[in-house]
Amino acid sequence: MRSNWRRGLGVSLTLSILVSLGLIWTTFNPETLENLGMLEPRFLVLALALLFAAISVEGRRISLVANASGGNVSWLRGCLIFLSVTFANLVTPMGMGELPALTYLFSRAGLKLGVALAAAIVRNFVTKLVFFAGIIWLFGFARGRVQFGPVTGDLFTGVALVFAATTVVNAAYVLFPKLVQGLFAKLPQGLRRGALGRWQQRLELEAIEFDKGLKLMWGRGPFLLLRVGLLSFLYWAIWFSMLPVLARGLGVVIDPALLISRQFALTLALPFIPMPGASGALELAMAGVYQGVLPTAVLGIFILCWRLITYYLLLLLGALAALGSLWGKDKSGQE
Repeated sequence: MRSNWRRGLGVSLTLSILVSLGLIWTTFNPETLENLGMLEPRFLVLALALLFAAISVEGRRISLVANASGGNVSWLRGCLIFLSVTFANLVTPMGMGELPALTYLFSRAGLKLGVALAAAIVRNFVTKLVFFAGIIWLFGFARGRVQFGPVTGDLFTGVALVFAATTVVNAAYVLFPKLVQGLFAKLPQGLRRGALGRWQQRLELEAIEFDKGLKLMWGRGPFLLLRVGLLSFLYWAIWFSMLPVLARGLGVVIDPALLISRQFALTLALPFIPMPGASGALELAMAGVYQGVLPTAVLGIFILCWRLITYYLLLLLGALAALGSLWGKDKSGQE
């Protein structure tokens, strides 16, 4: 396991650095030097501040979900859990390490394993609902303004349909937890013998805890869910607002909708990119969708700055937070 995440980290960093440097090399021209002279450091600092604001908001959301499930997670620990989970997301293909990492860290915070899994799934489900609302807004109300272009428009349409389908499946797990136990009940009786039987029984027990955790959270009322949803919306609003701020810091003033809508489409596609952290592919995709939107002279630098803030820095902070989480006090044995 240790070698797997190290391999993923190495591949992810190597691809991202090589592609970013390649983009800077191919887009560098005399106008690039002129644009560098137009840098506005205060906007670059503001972009960095927005990143930490987003971390703060998501830390609050994680603590709210955990505490609603019976845990005792402070805002600061919620921030550390988020950074740790982000690290797991960035070093595993298609972000597959995110849900197990969050479940594990919720468990270490005092939640039973099944309840921890339920809390993690609820968090992800609310995020999917926020993105689903974004899809509806872009398709129904802003399609004319954002001007996706043929490539980005086809990408957005295809990914949005797949995302909608997975959201429906996720909703079945969250809203109808009895379905999970029903699946276990339909397994052949032969699987109930030996090691497989014990493993199945453990899964059945976890499914019961999963059901209890969901009932506990939904039983807190719609106001709690509304708060979780609003915090998720606020997090992503801050996240995407870094794009126009970063562009302004590089001396480019542009309609924020043109940047945010394209990055929104790419964010939807991230779970389907097999490389850890979508490294290499994301940089090339950003170069494609922002072609003609951003000046060629700053395109490579913009992509590198975006990845510096949202990838390299998060990797570093996430690695430090993960070490702190592993060394912290384990409350998993407490009731």
